[in-house]
Amino acid sequence: MVDIVIVNWNGGELLYNCINSIITTSNKIHVNRIIVIDNHSSDASIEALPKDEKILIIQNAENLGFAKACNQGFKICSAPYVLLLNPDTQLLKSTIADCIHFMELNKTVDILGCQLLDETGRVSPSCARFPTQFKLFIDATGLSKITPKLFPPAILMTDWNHLQSRYVDQVMGAFMFMPTTIFEKLGYFDEQFFVYFEELDFSYRLAKAGGKTFYNADIKAIHTGMGTTENVKAFRLFLSLRSRLQYAKKHFSKSGYILVYFSTFTIEFISRFFFLIISGRFGEIKDMIKGYKLLIRNKLA
Repeated sequence: MVDIVIVNWNGGELLYNCINSIITTSNKIHVNRIIVIDNHSSDASIEALPKDEKILIIQNAENLGFAKACNQGFKICSAPYVLLLNPDTQLLKSTIADCIHFMELNKTVDILGCQLLDETGRVSPSCARFPTQFKLFIDATGLSKITPKLFPPAILMTDWNHLQSRYVDQVMGAFMFMPTTIFEKLGYFDEQFFVYFEELDFSYRLAKAGGKTFYNADIKAIHTGMGTTENVKAFRLFLSLRSRLQYAKKHFSKSGYILVYFSTFTIEFISRFFFLIISGRFGEIKDMIKGYKLLIRNKLA
């Protein structure tokens, strides 16, 4: 059996479709509870959910952030397995059964990810590597966008087609299937990360403890991607950059953190501006500037 933890923030129809893909298919027989943590949504996504005895809804009085909301769900899980699932995902008919079967046969795997497909059926990159300060610096210059074969991206493995199963550093938090006992070994998500990098930090701590993360290309789910944050691009950029700085401060040397800090506020601002210009995405320049203003006001010491 598995407990499914879903953190919602204005998920709307995406959340409804996600829940429906669980309770109206053969996935349901493997589910103990669907724990929906709502981070003070302003839409009607919770009210629109179907009624089902397996759905447990916890509504927060404010947006506590993704990591903290995940931990709320993790701490009340009682099934042998837990699946962290984004509201912009949908399961296929055998997704959960396939995950349980794989984990029962592969006891040394601590985190399992699956192949995520977009709405057109194309495979989306969902695995990441642990970044270094140098690779993040290269990302800031834009070289990983211009020549990804020479300079692979620091984190998301867009340079790999995701068609083969393999061990990886990290799988996307949109779909993380784990034995519940993992929290006894590692603790929970680090709540200093409001959103972004919390699952990367968790996976890095797992790897340091000798744990393993596996990406299974034979197990599939659908992932829309950025579904609940698409309308807040400036805020999303701010949160992403701030979490990256927090990760660098936590895991890199002082000089490594300074390198990431400097390149984020200078080189990356210029390269982002340049790429938006040459790609004709002029409307996003305002969002980028707004995101950086938020970062400057809230920058780490």
